[in-house]
Amino acid sequence: MKTVPHSIESEKGVLGSVLLDSNVFSGVDLYSSDFYDRKNELLWESLSNMYKAGDVIDPLTIYQYLEKNNLMGRIGGQDYLIELQDAALISAHSQHYASEVKRTSDLRREISILEDGLRVAYDGKSSLTTTVQDLTGMELSLSSDSQELEIDELANNFIEDCAKGKVGHFGWWCNEWTRHLGKMSSDLMIFHAPRSTGKTAMMLQWIAASHQSGLRTPLASIEMLKKELAPRFIAHVGQVTTFTMRTRGHITNDEESRSREAVKNIKALNLCIRDKAMTIDDIILWATAEARNGIDAIFIDNLLSISDGGKQYQSKTIMYDDFIRKFRDLRDQLKIPIIILAHPNAEGQVAWSKDVENFADIILYMAEVPPTGADINGVRVEPIDGSGKHILAKFQKNRQGISPMASLRFYGGTQTFEHVRWEGN
Repeated sequence: MKTVPHSIESEKGVLGSVLLDSNVFSGVDLYSSDFYDRKNELLWESLSNMYKAGDVIDPLTIYQYLEKNNLMGRIGGQDYLIELQDAALISAHSQHYASEVKRTSDLRREISILEDGLRVAYDGKSSLTTTVQDLTGMELSLSSDSQELEIDELANNFIEDCAKGKVGHFGWWCNEWTRHLGKMSSDLMIFHAPRSTGKTAMMLQWIAASHQSGLRTPLASIEMLKKELAPRFIAHVGQVTTFTMRTRGHITNDEESRSREAVKNIKALNLCIRDKAMTIDDIILWATAEARNGIDAIFIDNLLSISDGGKQYQSKTIMYDDFIRKFRDLRDQLKIPIIILAHPNAEGQVAWSKDVENFADIILYMAEVPPTGADINGVRVEPIDGSGKHILAKFQKNRQGISPMASLRFYGGTQTFEHVRWEGN
């Protein structure tokens, strides 16, 4: 086996730079684990502890710290400290040394992930999903600031991100909801409703609106094929009743004109849809691959259609517990909203698993309101006037604390929702 990548000269260089000029430390982004040589790792950890404690960093204080913590012998003694200062000709080269230490450290991490995958494969199990996910997670972390920060630093970063518009990037399905609820950032959302309530139409309307805004929101359509989705998109984008077109036996000139114009607009949206049967591991691989091209959210239709992949879980509860945990990890990795459609149980809750409800950041439930209205959560919901089906959307959970109810009008023919009013506000 070849020796793993490392650069002792660069490790000595960056350590020597700090010994020559302690101000260098604040501008270098390294962990002790980035060092290959154990002596260098211990010394960098000591310097980090001194820096965090606000101690003066100079040859005398470093010597005292190492002696006090019985580390002097483990880092090579006083002679090694002198050797390190000689290794760094000038402290201004610290960034060059640090970048080389970081580069070789990242390569060792990559090798470790691949070696773990090989061990699993040699044991007769597939390591494809975990290996790809770990490598993608590593790639994404390298493209962002991955250094652990103190709470006050994170608080300042939050303020800066808000000022620059980096927090909250994904709007809801209509402008009124975005205005009232604020944009989503990296939420794991369960969107469920009984059949024929229009949740698929809501999802497609949301996807179309996102792409019209220049965003990219891939859809894993496990339940419906693209061939089935196409008429629904035409209905919404072209505002034409494709059900009548299909069942009447012929179409009018106006319907054909609207439909063909809708197809042009659909093509311009540059939608990204995968409509094959998928396991949870398939979804993770697909999502991480799509993330390389830049995505703003992911839609999955639907939770109950995801295959167990032949794993033969002991129960449905255990299976969906596993699914939602993996979705939570995927959300943390990609840092975008993941919106999963589902069917409720008889009590109007997410079926099978309590972990689905526990790990979800947002749970949105939709149900049809009878023509006489209804009393829901202690609020009287009066019927709405006009055409269309009266649908009530209520938040069963929202970690952000904003959980209103909204009356919507659903036009089934054109697969379009319209916000009518907020209830109980």
